[in-house]
Amino acid sequence: MRRRIIKPKTPIFLGCEGESEQAYGQLLNDLLQAAGRPVHLEVVNLSPGAGDPISRLRRAAQEIDRRRRRRSEFARRAVLLDLDQMQNDNQRRQQAEQLANQLDVRIIWQDPCHEALLLRHLDGFAQHRPPTTQAAGVALQAAWPQYAKPMTKILLARRIGLAGVRRAAAVEPALAAFLHDVGLLP
Repeated sequence: MRRRIIKPKTPIFLGCEGESEQAYGQLLNDLLQAAGRPVHLEVVNLSPGAGDPISRLRRAAQEIDRRRRRRSEFARRAVLLDLDQMQNDNQRRQQAEQLANQLDVRIIWQDPCHEALLLRHLDGFAQHRPPTTQAAGVALQAAWPQYAKPMTKILLARRIGLAGVRRAAAVEPALAAFLHDVGLLP
């Protein structure tokens, strides 16, 4: 009897601001598995102990290092960060982007927040750009009355599938680049 050899999956790091982003990352991981991609997203909530994008990037570096010692090197590294915490502060945004470059971590800015990014996954809302976090929440709630924060990956999957991810990626270059790198988009 021949044993089936299971190839190890390439580990990808995806840092998240909170539970909602973590569920979104888990949804992306499920879509990757359904597509038969030989990668695994290690989705990490960076919020405990980190409150702004720069501290979350530092926390991501710690988590990447800690996990690397237990397993292997991550082939790709990315973080989902809300842009509203950097609006009107170009210097802090530049600092965050410089730190991300030093750490070899791709920032996927959610403009202005995660709810706005989710909104762009929905049919008819890809171009919708709410100006504030509050406006994004109102718009998402109007388009998706069942939405409640934090949303689990199971509840997200009821409304967002691969078509929705492609829709959002079509207007979010950093998300598209990440999804291309991990093999979810051509």
